Amino acid sequence: MPQLNGYAPHICSRLTLAISLHCHKSSQTRLFYFPILRAIIQTMEIEETVFFDDEDLREKARQAVAEGRLLDLKSDVVFKSFFSKDTKEGVYCRTKMISSVIGKTVKTATVLNPDILPDFISGKFPRLDVHCVLDDGSEIDVEMQGTKAHDDQIARSVYYAVSLAKSSVKQGMIYSQMPRVHQIMFMDFKVVEDEEFYHSYSFCDDKTGAQLSDLVQIHFIELPKLKSNPEQMSELMFWAMMVKSGTTDNTQAVFNTFPVIKEDLHMANTLLRDISQSEKEWWVKFSYESAERERNAYFNASLQQAKKEAMQQGLQEGLQQGMQQGQSAFVNKMLSQGRTFAEIADFTGIPESQVRSFVQQ
Repeated sequence: MPQLNGYAPHICSRLTLAISLHCHKSSQTRLFYFPILRAIIQTMEIEETVFFDDEDLREKARQAVAEGRLLDLKSDVVFKSFFSKDTKEGVYCRTKMISSVIGKTVKTATVLNPDILPDFISGKFPRLDVHCVLDDGSEIDVEMQGTKAHDDQIARSVYYAVSLAKSSVKQGMIYSQMPRVHQIMFMDFKVVEDEEFYHSYSFCDDKTGAQLSDLVQIHFIELPKLKSNPEQMSELMFWAMMVKSGTTDNTQAVFNTFPVIKEDLHMANTLLRDISQSEKEWWVKFSYESAERERNAYFNASLQQAKKEAMQQGLQEGLQQGMQQGQSAFVNKMLSQGRTFAEIADFTGIPESQVRSFVQQ
């Protein structure tokens, strides 16, 4: 098959979108189609140079690998890559992390959107979530939020959860067969005003707090609330700390004091070291960050322009209003001196109908 070079990633992302739209009603259908899509992508013989199209970023990636640096899991693009891998360590880390959040043992967690394609990275509104279907049919969406959104974070999370619930319902399914959905948000900022780093929400009675349904659940993991030296270590706390600062010597020393997480720590460290030795992983991170800076600059410039236009409009309206008020005062003063409407109109150049409208304003 001939090389597709620069067209390949665009074709791949369009294929992914088409399959997603076609199969949005059925998790099982998606599980059937996505491996086929990945096989198609592989048979296209896409060269690595499709990704490495920026020499400066390529050099930065080489340098990061040469220095033995570790990728930061708080970067949403790194987070997605880490928890989407189909390697032994990747599958282990994904299932253990999800199990720790939803409070039940997960045997399999198949990722429905594992690929990060170049034109997706540079898109205007990329969403780097990890969308999985579990062995019991439940659907999970996991997302890392490094910076607080310009919009309402809670409303955003609710929207994601509702969208996930809607897309999980297959055509012809009766409501009693609706799968559970979990929207999991790792956030590097505070949302809830308390000291607890983990919160879980479902449908409850406003007065009694009695649960109506757990079919849709939202999970908040707020990383800034984690203690640097906890007295106890739960699995959820381990995965949260791993995301927050797992690469630091201090955090690794804390982990080593809790034998209960020994296997989790080994698997997580192995996976993180593996992906950190890939120039491609670093290039994707640097490319995404570059595109993100451009998106933020565009947003800020648009915001400033909107403010400027609003101020100019307000100033013009204010001047116009002030001018009208001054004209009204002048007209009423001349009327009090016995001038007629016609005389005032002739003297000021203001139409007589407008002069009449100024009376006693």
